[in-house]
Amino acid sequence: MGVKKYLALFALLSGLASTASADGIIYIGGGSAETASTTVNGDTPMSIGYLALRDEGAFFGFDIGAEGTVLDSTYSQNNKPSQAYSFNLILGTNISKGEKSRLDVGAIVGFREEAKDCPSSYLGYACYADTSPDTEYTANLGAIITYSYNKLAIGLRATDASTQLILGAKF
Repeated sequence: MGVKKYLALFALLSGLASTASADGIIYIGGGSAETASTTVNGDTPMSIGYLALRDEGAFFGFDIGAEGTVLDSTYSQNNKPSQAYSFNLILGTNISKGEKSRLDVGAIVGFREEAKDCPSSYLGYACYADTSPDTEYTANLGAIITYSYNKLAIGLRATDASTQLILGAKF
């Protein structure tokens, strides 16, 4: 998923979230890439997410990340390291709240692609009859911390696959 697709998804989430009754934060994140090798993907990790903030302190949210490595054995590839996608839920609580500022911390729980492979076929180089590849998933665990002041939010998102600086808008 390229940067343009992330920005389009960000705009879509922004429109959906504006109808919510709670305050919210929509964010994008990015981190430094690992050194690529025969088993490690070297693409820059990124994420996009939404946090629904509640006055009583608790919050929840979700994000989609492009982080870590999936070993891809589809379409004439043999365990090629590609960027994995993760799908995560976020649950957390408020640590400090002022008139214009807020500090929150939460846990990230989800799943991330680990391996892709085509089902057996006589073609050998492609998935038979355009069937979807078999995908194996692994747990994706981490934490998030955000500080918001007025309409700006900044924070850190860390999972076992990446560490990212996040920047968001509060509404």
